[in-house]
Amino acid sequence: MTQWKSPWRYGGPWYGNDVQRVRFERGAKRHFPTLTGVTRTSGANAGRSYKIVMAVPNYEPRHVEILFPKRTPSTPQITADGPTDSPHRYDTHQLCIWYPGDPEEHRWVLSDGLLMLLGLIAVHLFREAWWRETGEWPGPEAGHPSVEASPARAGAP
Repeated sequence: MTQWKSPWRYGGPWYGNDVQRVRFERGAKRHFPTLTGVTRTSGANAGRSYKIVMAVPNYEPRHVEILFPKRTPSTPQITADGPTDSPHRYDTHQLCIWYPGDPEEHRWVLSDGLLMLLGLIAVHLFREAWWRETGEWPGPEAGHPSVEASPARAGAP
């Protein structure tokens, strides 16, 4: 007799649950066709990782990686290629998209989903490119201890 196996996996964080992961990713691939995702269960990059070639209006596209580490699965680490000079990047080249100390309604949270996060990343990359060209940051800003601070020390994604 063959044992019946549930089609739903419930191991690990949210991305280990197929229903939660599909809800989180809803609509993202349709709006961002180059998006790929993979889950790694061990190693330095254990967690759920997404890669995308992100279009940046009027500027060069950027290769972006979003990692939801296994140890902090609700806090993404977001990196992008290209120039790294920006008032809103950490020394690890991670993007600083929101101020971690802000209330939830002023920053991205996991329940906002991947599509919302990708939109915020696109806006951030445009603002960085604009800042490099003009010296002006077009949009709201929150200060942080220093651009050189690591995300872990600053409490950011």
